[in-house]
Amino acid sequence: MNRTLFLTINHKHMKKIIFSLLLLVTTNNFAQEITGHVRTEDKYSIAVRNTITEYLENKFTTFDKAYADNVVFNLNGNRANKAAVKQGWTAHHSIYKNIKIDWMFVETTIYDENNNNMVWSHLWGQWTGTSNRTGKEWSNPFHASFKWVDGKIVNSNWIYDPTSENQEMAVMEK
Repeated sequence: MNRTLFLTINHKHMKKIIFSLLLLVTTNNFAQEITGHVRTEDKYSIAVRNTITEYLENKFTTFDKAYADNVVFNLNGNRANKAAVKQGWTAHHSIYKNIKIDWMFVETTIYDENNNNMVWSHLWGQWTGTSNRTGKEWSNPFHASFKWVDGKIVNSNWIYDPTSENQEMAVMEK
């Protein structure tokens, strides 16, 4: 009888040990390694923020300085170059009035040598504007990521709802 009680207690104890080890190993495997430092007031984040602020005034001083001449833009999966994006952003001011960014947040991650010391800035925000032709008020959340090399943006990825642009272009073509 004592032997049975001993085996029962050890069996329960062993289950707890195995469960604890399994939990520890699983947690350790899913834990992300720290690979860099995130900043919000660094020169990269400030440049991204200034580019957006200047866009609201239809100015492109920081845009011209921050973006490399051969930057590749990815706008919802469509590739564009620096001149085309600048032309499109300038056109916004003839298509819309009261263009605003209701809110935005910018952060930059400076990765360590395990990730080739890459620098990426990330932007989240809410764009609003009123159509000059229809008077309709538009509001679009957006996200963008910017890869920096040697102090210049070489890759810029934008995700946003293109409905306002598509509908405004359709009105213009009528």
